[in-house]
Amino acid sequence: MARRPITAIHKNDPGWIIALWLAIHGGDPAPEHIGQAEVSRAATAIIRELAQHLDAAHAKAVTAALGH
Repeated sequence: MARRPITAIHKNDPGWIIALWLAIHGGDPAPEHIGQAEVSRAATAIIRELAQHLDAAHAKAVTAALGH
């Protein structure tokens, strides 16, 4: 299976970040097709990780909004 290169020139949009995240963490080899459920799980994981860098009140609000 051929790997698709990740281009350094991109739009600064969430879709590109999620594609990069899945390319890194999505298994070996990275999946060719990414389903909506997998995109949603990845987006939630990314948001959870980023929320840890917020102040405590905002981190708690983000975590609560995402659910357990």
